[in-house]
Parts: sequence; C-alpha cells; structure tokens
Amino acid sequence: MLFCFSLGILIFTIGASLFWRRSFDNGLRNYESARIYKYVIKEISFLRKKKFFLYFFIFSIFLIFFLLFYQSVQQYQLWSQNEVSQYLLPPHQSINYFIFYVLARFFAPYLISLTIAVLFLFSAKTFNKKYQERFFEPEELYFGALAIFLVSHPGWIFYLIFLTLLYLLIHLYSLFIIHNSLRRLSLYYWWLPAAIFVIIISKWLASAPLWDLLKI
Repeated sequence: MLFCFSLGILIFTIGASLFWRRSFDNGLRNYESARIYKYVIKEISFLRKKKFFLYFFIFSIFLIFFLLFYQSVQQYQLWSQNEVSQYLLPPHQSINYFIFYVLARFFAPYLISLTIAVLFLFSAKTFNKKYQERFFEPEELYFGALAIFLVSHPGWIFYLIFLTLLYLLIHLYSLFIIHNSLRRLSLYYWWLPAAIFVIIISKWLASAPLWDLLKI
C-alpha cells in the first residue's frame, strides 16, 4: 500500500512540476513584448509554485503517517484474531508492547527519513540563499525533501548514493561526450525519478546484507 502511494505521490509531483513549467513558459511567451507583465508573471508563478510544493510536501507527510496508522490498526486486528499473537495484546499483555512494535516496524523508518528530509531542506535552503539561489530552483528543494522522505530508511542512503552517481555520470557525459562544460549541472528533473527507481528496486535492495545492517 505504501509502495503504491509513494509512487503515486512522486509521479503526481513530476506531472505537476512539468505542467507548471510549461504553463510558465507559455505565459512568458504570451507577454514577451511587455517586460513588466513578464516580470509579474514570473513572480506570481514563483510564489504559487513554491507554496504549492511546500503544502504538497506537508500533505504527503500527513498522508503517509495516516497510512501507517491504518496499517497499525490492521496489524492489531490481525494479531487479535490469531490464537498465538492475541496473547501479545491486552488484556494478556500491556499495550506498550504493541505500540513499541508498530513504532519500530512501521513508523521509525519514515520518522528517520523525515528527519533527514527536513535537515536537507533547511541546510539546502541556507546554502542556496547564501549563494543567491545559484544551485537549486526553489521548488527543487521540496522535490529532494519529498524524495528522501518517501524512500524511507534506509532507502534514503541508497537514494543519495544513486543520485550522486547519477550526477557524476551526467557531468562526465556533458564534459567528455558533448563537450559542454556546465557551470551548474541541475538535477531538477532527476530528484523524483531517482526516488521512483530506488522505491521500485527496494525489494531487491532489502535482500542485500547492507540493507539489513542499516535498517532498524
């Protein structure tokens, strides 16, 4: 369930970002002859886009944790109907055992990835602001934070490794194949697809010894 919802959120975000950029470009072309209108459209689009992806990031957090809560309720019902596991629930056992179980099993991976996502968001914002937003588009930071959160723990580690390798490959391709030395290589269109890729292969990664070593 979380697998499908995570992919759905990422795919929707990709679609929204592409739609927004296309609408923005069309708006600029419509007012190409009037600089003041061009500036106004740019500022309005910037503010709306930034707020939209911020709110959608927050909405995604609430949605995932709601699904985790629902999953916990299902787990409780499943245990209560089993002749053995029902003894792990009240009145045979303190509810604290079940709470600890669902926190460790369901919530902890996303709590960890959410912490990393928030740290990334604020540190990247500070870094980007320091250098006059030369490195990231404003909404790009929310793409990265959303991706880190949705791949959960320890998926975010593999996600950052994969993203770094992808960045290096694109840079080498630009430098040696098409001979285009870019001052700033943007990952704008790669934050979300990279997360989709990691989520899709997460079942394969889960069988790796390193995954078992890193997970809770």
